[in-house]
Amino acid sequence: MENKEDNIDYDCIVENALRNVVKEALEIASTNGLNNGHHFYISFNSNFPGVVIPLELINNNDEEIKIILQHQFWDLIPDNDKFSVTLSFDKKKKKIIVPYNAVTSFSDPSVGFGLQFKNSTNDEDKQNDFKFKKISSDENLKDIKNFDKKEADIVSLDAFRPKQLD
Repeated sequence: MENKEDNIDYDCIVENALRNVVKEALEIASTNGLNNGHHFYISFNSNFPGVVIPLELINNNDEEIKIILQHQFWDLIPDNDKFSVTLSFDKKKKKIIVPYNAVTSFSDPSVGFGLQFKNSTNDEDKQNDFKFKKISSDENLKDIKNFDKKEADIVSLDAFRPKQLD
């Protein structure tokens, strides 16, 4: 019988490396801004532990939320395990915090790049009584109207995983 601790979890290693791509892209955007048409679509699990979003978004959306970083975003701060950014929702600035492990997909349609992740919650990560923190509003802003509609090619990690035999 194999010892589970002796196995190398390549799926986890690859998943972490690809999440680091998201982190590095956000670091570049926070330093240099988004130029040459670059913009990011980021989907994440709103129920993941550590996600902080305005309470009204929880009431109006399903478990997965997609944000777009293009023209109207402020204070993008990529940390080691999460990022925070201020976005305009209903003409009001709201800060959100998203752990990288909550991200389910990331794409930059301007260059046809995309990643799709498994949601990495396990029994230890789940918090049944996780409370969402309500964020206060700032000044009103114009709605974000013109987004590039070009679709990105999404890379699914399952395509690179070996098929398991039953």
